[in-house]
Amino acid sequence: MKRERKINVSENTEERKSLIRSYLPLVLATAAALLLSLEYWLQQAGYQGLCPTAGCAVVGTYVKYGEIAFIGMGAAFFWVLAGLLFLSRRLDKGWLWMLVAVVLTAGLAFDGGILGFQHFGIKETCILCYAVGLALFLILFAYGWMRRSLAAVVMGVAVWSAAFASQAMFVFPEKTPDLRETVLTSWRASEQPGPQLYYFFSLHCPFCTHVLSSLAAHPPQGGEWHLVPLDTQPADQRKLAAFLDHPLVATNPFQAILDVEREPASDMEIQPQAVAAANNGGAFLRNSGYRGVPLLIVQETPTRRVTLQGRDPILNYLLEKRLIPFRLFF
Repeated sequence: MKRERKINVSENTEERKSLIRSYLPLVLATAAALLLSLEYWLQQAGYQGLCPTAGCAVVGTYVKYGEIAFIGMGAAFFWVLAGLLFLSRRLDKGWLWMLVAVVLTAGLAFDGGILGFQHFGIKETCILCYAVGLALFLILFAYGWMRRSLAAVVMGVAVWSAAFASQAMFVFPEKTPDLRETVLTSWRASEQPGPQLYYFFSLHCPFCTHVLSSLAAHPPQGGEWHLVPLDTQPADQRKLAAFLDHPLVATNPFQAILDVEREPASDMEIQPQAVAAANNGGAFLRNSGYRGVPLLIVQETPTRRVTLQGRDPILNYLLEKRLIPFRLFF
């Protein structure tokens, strides 16, 4: 009698395990579909989404058809996967189970590529995207457990890993730095409020030197000036390091640049600040569509920005706005 009871208990346990095993992939796929459907509705209705980090918003800006459409596609994918799992469990047809495996593997490949792009390309983290990846892996493991197929799990992991790692092979477009990240040094011409002026220059540009000569001879009377170099060669970087150590940098930085420009490169150690400013300045110009220097970007107000390219447009603007008293003519 006891032996029969033990057999019955064992059979009941196996039945419960079998029931859980058969329903688990469907439950997980349905939960993922509901989660993404909720996120889709929240964003469509104008509410705050489920993703708690700013990375989600940043990643959304890289989506060709918009973040909401991307989320809608994800929700549709999980609803299709859930429907296939439901039909496969009810009908138990070999071709249906194969179709589930194909769809799930395709989803893993797509997710691996997306997460690889985030990790290696734009270096941003979208928590919602990682949650979707986790859901896919849980469904994969549950599917392998249900079908008693280690091969399916190994194949899914391999496909996701290959798609993820493939993104490391590409050189992605630079992330455009904020204008404030391009600055080597700043100088305030007056204590009065004024515009923010970002001057992009090269030590090898004669027209840049003309503008600097005019500013050095007739220092600006207003605005806060931000100097952005574009020179990345080691000799030029040592000149920029000498500029940062120049005695005039706090009173007349334009003359300080002219002084170090004329002198041979010193043996000074290259400064990380100068390297970062030159690299960020170059990236900003390339990604913003500007093709040459001298370039002056004037933030007149929080909502109004003026861009001037070339020696004469820059000096004439400064004279017209009475930011300089006089200008030199060349």
